[in-house]
Amino acid sequence: MIGTREKQGEWQREGLTAREVEQSRREHGTNALEGGKRKSFLRQLIGNFGDPIIRVLLIALGVNVLVLFPRCNWFETGGILLAVALSTLVSTLSEWGSERAFEKLRASSAGGKCRVRREGRVEQIEAEELVVGDCLCLQAGEMIQADGRVVFGEVSVDQAALNGESAEAVKRPCGPQKEWDLACEGQVFRGSVVVGGSACVRVERVGKATFYGALAEELQTDTRESPLKVRLSRLAGQISRIGYVMAALVALAYLFGAFVLSFDFDGAAIRAALSDRTFVIGTLIHTVTLVITVVVVAVPEGLPMMITVVLSSNMRRMVKDGVLVRKMVGIETAGSLNILFTDKTGTLTCGKMSVCGTLCGGGVFYRGRRALQGAPAIRQALCRNAMWNTESSMTDAGAVGGNATDRAILEYFYDPMAEEAQILDRRPFTSESKMAAVKTPSGVYVKGAPDVLLPHVTTYLAPDGTERPFTREEAQTLKRLMATQAVTGERLVALCNAERFGKTGVPSGLCLVGILLLRDPLRPEAERSVATLHKAGVQVVMVTGDGESTAVAIARECGLATGGEGEVISGRELAQLEDGELMRRLPHLRVVYRALPGDKSRLVRLAQRLGLVTGMTGDGVNDAPSLKLADVGFAMGSGTDIAREAGDIVILDDNIASICKTVLYGRTIFKSIRKFVTFQLTMNLCAVGVSLLGQFIGIENPVTIIQMLWVNIIMDTLGGLAFAGEAPMAFYMRERPKQREEQILSRSMLHQITLTGAYTLGLCVWFLVSPFCAVYFRRGSNEVYFLTVFFALFIFCGIANSFCARSERMSIFAGLGRNRAFLLIMGLICGVQIAMIYLGGTLFRTTPLALGDLLWTVGMALTVIPVDFLRRLFLRLGAKK
Repeated sequence: MIGTREKQGEWQREGLTAREVEQSRREHGTNALEGGKRKSFLRQLIGNFGDPIIRVLLIALGVNVLVLFPRCNWFETGGILLAVALSTLVSTLSEWGSERAFEKLRASSAGGKCRVRREGRVEQIEAEELVVGDCLCLQAGEMIQADGRVVFGEVSVDQAALNGESAEAVKRPCGPQKEWDLACEGQVFRGSVVVGGSACVRVERVGKATFYGALAEELQTDTRESPLKVRLSRLAGQISRIGYVMAALVALAYLFGAFVLSFDFDGAAIRAALSDRTFVIGTLIHTVTLVITVVVVAVPEGLPMMITVVLSSNMRRMVKDGVLVRKMVGIETAGSLNILFTDKTGTLTCGKMSVCGTLCGGGVFYRGRRALQGAPAIRQALCRNAMWNTESSMTDAGAVGGNATDRAILEYFYDPMAEEAQILDRRPFTSESKMAAVKTPSGVYVKGAPDVLLPHVTTYLAPDGTERPFTREEAQTLKRLMATQAVTGERLVALCNAERFGKTGVPSGLCLVGILLLRDPLRPEAERSVATLHKAGVQVVMVTGDGESTAVAIARECGLATGGEGEVISGRELAQLEDGELMRRLPHLRVVYRALPGDKSRLVRLAQRLGLVTGMTGDGVNDAPSLKLADVGFAMGSGTDIAREAGDIVILDDNIASICKTVLYGRTIFKSIRKFVTFQLTMNLCAVGVSLLGQFIGIENPVTIIQMLWVNIIMDTLGGLAFAGEAPMAFYMRERPKQREEQILSRSMLHQITLTGAYTLGLCVWFLVSPFCAVYFRRGSNEVYFLTVFFALFIFCGIANSFCARSERMSIFAGLGRNRAFLLIMGLICGVQIAMIYLGGTLFRTTPLALGDLLWTVGMALTVIPVDFLRRLFLRLGAKK
């Protein structure tokens, strides 16, 4: 359309006509960001009932209610359904916000206005009305609403929301560019903000075709399942198989007992029983009842609620450590992290430029402001230059206005007692001159790039205040020192005095006062945090838009890069690599400099194809797609709303040390889940075994329904609360991360469940069949007294098993003092159990016990602990071999 114009100037004067606007809108579309249909809250809630553990539990409960309707325990069934409903609701509420990132992105771009030239006059229109070919007018303070090319003028733009870098970019007309690149001088992008200058831009991309629109498209893509969901799926399968095997064994055992043992292997009696239809049907119905009971009991119905409790309780703890969790499952995922792609600015570094030293003539270097006190003349000259030759101003909150370099220099040298300057003339900084100068009654002050100013320097200011000749040898010495600093990532700015201001160019007769070294300093805790992540088996890769020297210097300083082959690569080199080659090099990668906008998402996808659990940090709009795509997205608290909405976890202080804490919390949560599963399956094994074996030893109900309800409360609600309070332990960060598909039910857990569960079950059965126990606890004269002792033994064995389940170390008391909730809950269980013994009466089928008998019972239950200690000792000795 524009190409048909004979003169470019005509387009700049006239812009598009109304007919051309409509034609462009038909050909290229509107400037609106369109989103896909969002899933309703109800559909998302119903979908979450398909969680593997919840699905198995609901099926088992459904069959239980249908088959055992007359004798169904409605209190227990209702409690389990309530726990399932609550955990599913909390999970849905957490996930509901995950789609808000796109809504935020669209809202941030909608409703804005812009100025265009149409039919010879400047009009203000809605941003969504922009079309390809429009002549977009830009000035300071305006947000750019489409992608285009600068055809006239010059502007400084803040692209931090798009590339995460704080440095402003200068945009001006340049030659034709085929590729769209944020670093290109001639191209401007939607979402950027004009901070200075004015320009005329030809709009060339609108709507979803813009860089901003492409980000919006990526935000609508679905992400893969979390590691926790994958593991729960496998756990559901394992538990189902265990339940089916146990149910089959119980069915066979009961049928064998009913049809064989009860008739003392009398063939004739057995045949007669088989011919009795009433007896056979009654036996089969009872067998089905037992089978369903076993399957229901085998499912850890308290697990969904326990996971919700442990995640939510740790969310509250993490806020105190500067971590805000948006999606609960993101905490546990962080504990499984294999690789972390992190920004440099604000995460590894402080995110703010500051002066770190002054290099003066004669090769003298002053590190810090205090060092300059020995050179008052130099200090005074630097202060005047910093305070007078600047576009920034000082407020109570710090320097404002100007660019980042101006603000850093002003804050460093600001003196509230200094005299105010009378500015006679000013030459502002431009990208062509690379310098700024002011003329005052006390002299001319110049600031700019050393390579521009040094050729015009004739003298330098000595510490004693005298001016000395700036010889060729002095210049060479200074350049060598400057080269050394540039390698370590410092930005260099020369400050000079001048004799004459001049009309154009660099003022003549420059006297070098000093060359300032500026950098975004490394966070004090960054090196220690990177080392901690490395020990935890997490690969850390820095992805930055900075140049090679700055990126490598920071990487070496924080311990990321060690000089190994393949550790450092540029964004351009990255783009040229095939996916297969990049996947091969990914395990050795440590630094990506001059990263391109799509590099982060590509790195995340390839890492996930390698089976790695990926983490990504980000703060800008451009980071939002990769934050959502990663298994866990760490959004910076100082970042954009869109980045925070796309992330799973918000790091409120932007500090990588907080990411370390998140990884530790995630590992703690996974450990807590495993401990709870160990405890509950051990108790389930005992409960099922006692209930079923009791029928073969002459005791139909060793544990009553109301007593079993109390057992379930211990296993589910109270057990979940107790294990949810497990404190993070430092040694967790010395373990390798768990694989994405690693089973929750590990071999060591099965070993513990089988051994301690079998011992506990054996102890309980021995008590029921032992003549010694029958005599000692008066079974013959008082059956209720005997069964009260048994009930107490069963509960106290469960408490002992809880202590064994919560500690992985040799001592079951390791870290116990840091989980006060566990001690309180176990103390509560003991108190309630003793109250039931002495006050329960016929409701709980209990009678008061003699103190000696109670102590004997507790002592027998505590034998679980030394047995489990022997198991741990055996495993440790085996591991050493």
